[in-house]
Amino acid sequence: MKILLKNALILKNAFSDFVKENIFIENGKIVEIGKFQRQADKVYDLSGKLIMPGFVNAHTHAAMTLMRGVAEDVSLEEWLFKKIFPIEDKLTPEDVYIGTMIAQMEMARKGVVAYVDMYFHCEAVVQAAIDFGMKALITRGLTNQSGSDNGRLRQNIEYFEKFNGKDGLVFIGFGPHAPYSCSLDYLDRVATVANELGAPVTIHLYESEKETYSLKEILKTKLSECRVIFAHCVHLKESDIELLAKESFFVAHSPTSNLKLANGIAPVSKMLEKNIQVCLGTDGAASNNTLDIWHEMRLASLLQKARDPVKICTTEALSMATLTGAKASGLTSGSLDTGYDADLIVLDIEKPWYLPLEQLKSHLIHSANSLDVYATMVKGRWVYFNGVFPTVDESEIKNRFEGVVQRLIDIGN
Repeated sequence: MKILLKNALILKNAFSDFVKENIFIENGKIVEIGKFQRQADKVYDLSGKLIMPGFVNAHTHAAMTLMRGVAEDVSLEEWLFKKIFPIEDKLTPEDVYIGTMIAQMEMARKGVVAYVDMYFHCEAVVQAAIDFGMKALITRGLTNQSGSDNGRLRQNIEYFEKFNGKDGLVFIGFGPHAPYSCSLDYLDRVATVANELGAPVTIHLYESEKETYSLKEILKTKLSECRVIFAHCVHLKESDIELLAKESFFVAHSPTSNLKLANGIAPVSKMLEKNIQVCLGTDGAASNNTLDIWHEMRLASLLQKARDPVKICTTEALSMATLTGAKASGLTSGSLDTGYDADLIVLDIEKPWYLPLEQLKSHLIHSANSLDVYATMVKGRWVYFNGVFPTVDESEIKNRFEGVVQRLIDIGN
């Protein structure tokens, strides 16, 4: 399939200037960007639109759309142990599939082309990503609180052997839940396997102030040799920050979830000053309620500006949402360049809040919102286009989702 996107303004990456050029896509790849005319199977006149790299949601639990709004105004401990875990115990693979599909619909509508997931029934998450056409780094949540992991690591390895690289969309990593739910010996086992397979790892770290383990001890395990996405990192000690300043380490900052569960504000400015690679995540819809990286991008910037207005500049914020998330996940490029997958979003900038256009890059952070997304493309295929999800039957998915939620309510009662 040859696709021509013409007459749009283009932002190739967070650090580039805007240009008005065309993009030619063939077999899912960007072949040419410039002022040219080519024959194509599909031609889209995108006058009045902006094309830019799609966002990466570097930390979420997609299927938790099923629990959106069920545990409001409570602490992290009550939210997790009294509200969420009892529901999760009842979930079937079909439930997880439908919850993930709804999450992908929301993310595609809001400009996300790739996400990092930690959950269970991962075969269902894999199928949802393939059926929808979105890129995903899928990890099995791993714990061994009772001394045994009940076969979870073995299961994660099987997912890797069966699904890693499938359709160029799905990749498998390893998801030890957190240092408080995984022993050091177990973390070392998980990291050893991940390192041998060349797979990334994602783990919650210092989400709440009650977490008092030692990062220095954690990094004495094989985890230090892996590509790792550390989620949250709200309560890092000063001495911990420099430990994370490593080429293969990333921090997935989820400001909305951190605030909503009263966990605080991560020291992102200090991390950036120490050259820690910070990207953005939403966490799950049960603790955030939305899967909106646009919102996270602006909130991340404003929280750091509260004490110093120069913190988290426009370029840094855009890079966190695109380039750094892409590097962390390994799923996409975070940039529009020839030879790369056509993972992009089209934004309708013919809105009053984008004026004056001379300040457009700033507007992308502080004026734009996710509902301005006109279209989202993954590997040269539209997964959202002007109100329509071309790869799925929207009504069917919504109806199945409502059926799952009603069943969970009935069981709970």
